[in-house]
Amino acid sequence: MASLLPPPGTAVFRRFTPESLVEIERLKEERKKAAQVDGHEEEESVAPHADLEAGKSLPLIYGDPPPELLNTPLEDLDPFYKAQSTFVVVSKGNTIYRFNAEPACYILSPFSLVRRGAIRILIHSYPLSFQLVSL
Repeated sequence: MASLLPPPGTAVFRRFTPESLVEIERLKEERKKAAQVDGHEEEESVAPHADLEAGKSLPLIYGDPPPELLNTPLEDLDPFYKAQSTFVVVSKGNTIYRFNAEPACYILSPFSLVRRGAIRILIHSYPLSFQLVSL
């Protein structure tokens, strides 16, 4: 029987690399072949975990990610998304952000400097709050 809990420690946090993208494509092909053998499209029996939705905090059972993996693309933690082209970024406040791993605008890979810069701008909140100062 498979465990419903993630493996202990920080082994669950893995960087999103070109090899990760190749693995996602391999899983997609396996699902297509399995569907062709069965002769029909199977409905996805696995649903996304509500605790791992984008915008929510990382559940405590995962622990704190190592500081070097914060704000960097990671392989998706949710098994539902393992065969889909997605990756996650966990910010300092342990907030989960999910992004599509397909090339943006058909030219920017998930590993391009422009796209990584855009992701960093998106996930970082502005450090200063604007206050009206009476003069």
